[in-house]
Amino acid sequence: MKIKILSFCISLAFFLWLPFKVFAADEFSTSYDVTYDVGQDGITQVTQKITLKNLTSKFYASNFTLSIGSTTLSDVSASDEAGVMETTVESKGNKTSITTNFNQQVAGADKQQIFTLRFKSRDFAQSLGKTWEVYLPKAPEATNIEGYSLVLSVPASFGDPTSISPTPKSESQTFDRLFFTFNKDQLQKSGVSVNFGTIQVFDFNLKYKLENTSLFPVLTSVTLPPDTNYQDILIGKISPEPSNVTVDEDGNYLAWYKLPRRSKEEVTVTGSAKLYIIPKNKRPQALSKQMSEKLVKSDRYWEKENPAISAALTEIFKEGIPQLNRDKARLIHAFVVNTLKYDTTRLNNEGIERLGAITALNNPNSAVCMEFTDLFITLSRAAGIPARELDGFAYSQNRNLRPLSLSPDLLHAWPEYYDEEKGWVMVDPTWENTSGGVDYFNKFDLNHLVLAIRGTSSSLPYTGDDVKVTVSSGDFIAKSQIEVSSDIPEVLWAGFPVNITVKVKNLGNSAQGPTGLTLNAGQISILGENVLSLGAIPPFGQTTYQFNLRTPFLWQGFDDVVEITVAGQKITKKVIVQPFFLFAPFPYLFIAVLALIGIGYGSVLGLHIYKKRSKSKKQ
Repeated sequence: MKIKILSFCISLAFFLWLPFKVFAADEFSTSYDVTYDVGQDGITQVTQKITLKNLTSKFYASNFTLSIGSTTLSDVSASDEAGVMETTVESKGNKTSITTNFNQQVAGADKQQIFTLRFKSRDFAQSLGKTWEVYLPKAPEATNIEGYSLVLSVPASFGDPTSISPTPKSESQTFDRLFFTFNKDQLQKSGVSVNFGTIQVFDFNLKYKLENTSLFPVLTSVTLPPDTNYQDILIGKISPEPSNVTVDEDGNYLAWYKLPRRSKEEVTVTGSAKLYIIPKNKRPQALSKQMSEKLVKSDRYWEKENPAISAALTEIFKEGIPQLNRDKARLIHAFVVNTLKYDTTRLNNEGIERLGAITALNNPNSAVCMEFTDLFITLSRAAGIPARELDGFAYSQNRNLRPLSLSPDLLHAWPEYYDEEKGWVMVDPTWENTSGGVDYFNKFDLNHLVLAIRGTSSSLPYTGDDVKVTVSSGDFIAKSQIEVSSDIPEVLWAGFPVNITVKVKNLGNSAQGPTGLTLNAGQISILGENVLSLGAIPPFGQTTYQFNLRTPFLWQGFDDVVEITVAGQKITKKVIVQPFFLFAPFPYLFIAVLALIGIGYGSVLGLHIYKKRSKSKKQ
C-alpha cells in the first residue's frame, strides 16, 4: 500500500502538500488542552498540549503548523516523548505561524502524535490605568477538532473579574491564582474576554481649528466629548470660552463661536473622561418614534436601499428573521466580521478615503474601521435597527491586532445599535476581525473613548484636529453647578402683564442631567405652564425661558414672593404689587384723561350750540 507524506497545518484549514495540493481535513483529527498563565507583568505563558490522530492509512504527517492571533511571541519551543522538536516561527500581518517538525511520523490508522507547544506573548493581557484586561483568541476554525479545553490562570492580585465572556464552565482559586475553564462549544463561537476593574480614567487635550473665509460673520461650533451611558465627561477648560454650549439630537456637546469675517480661531479643550464597564443606567430612556425613524434612514455612507444590502440581509437571515434587535444585530455583526478583511496597506496613505457600505461590500478585502462600521450600520438600519457611528480614541497595545485607522492621534471608529432593553450597545467588528475572534459583541472594554456621535448624519460632526489622550492614575467626581438668574422687577403694577426671563447656566465641570424648572408665586398669576422639563445642560452651557405674569385687579396692592426651583436649587424674589392709581405717571394720565374728556365735551357742546343758532337764523 502506498503511503503519502502529509505536512499538517491548522489555521483555517488542513492542507496536504504533494505535487498538487489536496484538502486533507478528513484524514486527521486534533484535540487541544490549552493553558494561559498570565504573570504579574502581563506576560502570558501559553502551553498547548496537542493530540494529532491519523484517521487513515493512506497518509502520514511529518509536521504541524499552528496559526496564533499574536505578533509578539517569544521563547517558542515544542517537545514530545522523544525529546525536543524543531520549530520555525513566521509572522505575517496580525498572525504568527509556528511550524513543528515531528521526531516521528504519524503513520497508520488511529496512530497518534502527542506533543506540547510552549511560547510567551504580551498580546493576551494588558494593564491600563486602573484595569487589567485579558483577551484570548477563539478555537481554530477547522474540521475534525475532537476536543478543545482552555484554562485561564491569572494572579489573585488582579481581583475578581468585573466582566467575563463567555461564562466559564468552572472557576477555582488557590492562595495566589484564579482559574477559569472553558470548553470547545464556547470557544468555537468567540474568544475569551475578561476585565478586572470597573472604571478607566483618561485625560484629554483637544484642539480645533476654525476659519471663516466669508465676507460676513458666521456662527460655528466645535464638538466636545459627550456623556454616554458608559462614560462621564469633565471639562476643565475651554479656551477661548464659547458663547454657549448646547446638546444636539445625537447627544453631542456643541461649543458655539461667532467668527468675524475672514478670521481664524484655535479652540483648546482640556478635561477628563471616566469610562465604565457596566452601564450607569440599566433602564435608559426609550427612543422617541421620531428619533427612531431618523436613526434607520439612509445616508451618504449608509446606502440601505441598495439591492446589494437587501441581498446581504437575505443571506444573513436565511434561517429566519429574529424578533429582537439584539439577535438581529448579532447575526449582522458576525456577517461583517467574517465578510470584510482589514487592509493595512490603506494606512500608508496620507488621507484615507472613506468608501462607504456598498463599496466595502463589493470590495471586502480593502476595509479599515470605517468600512466595518459603515457596513454594520447600513445592514442594521435596513433591518429596522437604529444604529449610529462612534468616533473617538481607542487604546491599542498592539496595532496589528487592534488597528487604528482614522488619524495618527489613535482615532478609531466603531458602531453601536439600539437594544430595546439595554439602550445603546457598543460593538467593534473591526477589532473582533483583527484580534483572532475576541468577542466585541457580547462584552466591551474600557479602551474606547467616544469623542463624537454620528447618527442623524453619516459625515458630521467632526472630532478635533489634534487629539491627545493619556491614561490617568487619578479619579474625579463630575459635578455640575447651576446658576439661576431672572429679570423679575421689584415692583409690579396691578393689571399690567409682565414678561420675565429665567436664565439657567451650568458653571460646573460636567453636565447637569435632565431636570425640571418650576415657577411659583402667591397671588400673582402665571399664564401658561409653570413647570417645565429641562434637557441636559453641558458645562459652560446656558438656556433661557420666558414666562408671563399677571396680577388679578387694577386697584389691588400687595407683597408677594416669586419662587424659582431648578435641580433642587431654589431662589426667591420679593416683589411689590402696587395699584394702578399709584403708578408714577398716573396723575398725569388722569389729568390728560380729564382734559380729553373736557375737550370732547366742549366740542360736542359747541357743535350743538352752533347747530341750534344756525337753525334759529333760518327761521
